[in-house]
Amino acid sequence: MTSEREQLWRYFVVVAFLWTLFIGLLFGYQTFQQNSQINSLALIEAQTSVKKDFAYRKWIAMHGGVYVPITASTPSNPYLRVPNRDINTSDGQQLTLVNPAYALRQMEELYAKLYGMQSHITSEKLLNPSNKPDTWEARHLKTLSNTRTEYSEMVTENGEKHLRLISPLFIKQECLKCHQHQGYKVGDLRGGLSITIPMKRYEEIFLIGLKTESFIFLLIWVMGMGAIMWGYRFSDHRVRERLDLYEQNLISLASVIEQRDSYTAGHGQRVAEYSRLIAAKLGLSRDEQTDIYRAGMVHDIGKIAIPDSILLKPGPLEPIEKSLIEEHVTASYDLLRRIEIFSPIARVVRHHHERLDGSGYPDKLCGDEIPYPSQIMAVADSFDAMTTNRIYKGRKSIQEAFKELSAMRGIQFRSEIIDAAIEALSHINLESVASQRPSTPLEMERFSYFYKDPLTGAYSLSYLNFLYMEPDFKEYRQIWFITLGNISEFNKKYGWEKGDELLRRYAQFLIRYNAETAVIRFEGDDFIILRKDGLIPDPLALSPEWMNPLDVVTSVSAIAFDAASIHSLESLQTFLRKSLTKS
Repeated sequence: MTSEREQLWRYFVVVAFLWTLFIGLLFGYQTFQQNSQINSLALIEAQTSVKKDFAYRKWIAMHGGVYVPITASTPSNPYLRVPNRDINTSDGQQLTLVNPAYALRQMEELYAKLYGMQSHITSEKLLNPSNKPDTWEARHLKTLSNTRTEYSEMVTENGEKHLRLISPLFIKQECLKCHQHQGYKVGDLRGGLSITIPMKRYEEIFLIGLKTESFIFLLIWVMGMGAIMWGYRFSDHRVRERLDLYEQNLISLASVIEQRDSYTAGHGQRVAEYSRLIAAKLGLSRDEQTDIYRAGMVHDIGKIAIPDSILLKPGPLEPIEKSLIEEHVTASYDLLRRIEIFSPIARVVRHHHERLDGSGYPDKLCGDEIPYPSQIMAVADSFDAMTTNRIYKGRKSIQEAFKELSAMRGIQFRSEIIDAAIEALSHINLESVASQRPSTPLEMERFSYFYKDPLTGAYSLSYLNFLYMEPDFKEYRQIWFITLGNISEFNKKYGWEKGDELLRRYAQFLIRYNAETAVIRFEGDDFIILRKDGLIPDPLALSPEWMNPLDVVTSVSAIAFDAASIHSLESLQTFLRKSLTKS
């Protein structure tokens, strides 16, 4: 599930990146378009100026030139070699003929002075030296001779950007008056009209538009990111809700396991926590720690498929029973892998009983074939099994468990995992040893399955194993031995069924009489009661009146009992048999 949130985050990052890229590209395209429009406007202005100049020049040419007064700014054109270039009016005013080129040059100079846009008529065959082309014009006059169409481009001159355009000038009939002596014919390329437009004012307009456009695009981007963020948070909230449900499912599943096998209550929680602590000490990521914790919570969920007669058996398992118990990891895997939210940890659960040397189950994996989280859980599971009471064995101390784990270093478990476990678990507080006696009717029924004598309803001899493992066992001070005599004669006289009924009735009498402690059917017709007090048994009280006519004799004896001197189940049973023989 954590990977699902990571995947969601990755989706968010990708979508946010794509949205940002889209807005960036759109802004870039819009900026490019706006810049192109600015350049187009400048070009249109240049072309308009050229057309105006051409129209102005044509008008003058159509009239064969115009006469203007001779002034300092408009002297006679020394390069104009035509008759009547200079004339005097009847009132004595001196006039000079201004041809199209001279008039255009005068106008260009005035226009440049007033508006900053420069025009220049130029040619490779100069009539007037002032029309000499500059470097850019000289280069593109050659271009005009090849293309015979106008040419324009953006150039930077003196640190400022300009649009330069040159348009071809062709010889027409009216042009021959001034240029025929240069060898031109109608249709020849005479030169070009060059226009230079400063782009500064256009750039200022562009920057104003760019600021407005930037603000609009930034606003759109922020709104889009807000929508994406809202979508991410909404989706993340839904995922976290699923995570919460996942956690609840884990707790419920663990609860199901513990209710079925109440003796190992808390095992899943402890294994999960131990696994997480070891993983943290090994430097695994927080997500990996979370996954191994969740796997630990449900690592024994497959025990749901194991029969009670095997799962709850209070003693060592037979080989066939052990093989059935081992099936729980496969059952866990098959269950978890079918549930989407559990599937990422299913493999970890499947292999938590594998061992480095290949002696584990279910697939006999060894070494690096075993998933690393499974190896961590294997150590945690073994540690908890060692430090928790079992009906058939007592728990070990933390240091005893560490010693046993260390003995399997490099054989069943990785050395670095053992080291991490010793460091991570050395300061934990083991839960106090609680009584294993049943506390609910359901637990009593399961308890009875293993410990109740089916004939009498009293506890069977195997219950001694249970009592021996209980924390209060050493508080017992005496044992009452109760033997029913003449049962064989009773069976011969009344039959085995009546004999069994007698045993059941008497056992129930003892259970009612001795409600505070357990009544155990020891062997055949013998019962024992372990007492924590020093009360001396009353033989008459233990012989009910209904037994008097049956010729069944009740023998009662009490033997002092030092539970501290009993060091094993075998020594306890030996003590009881010897005591029964003596009594």
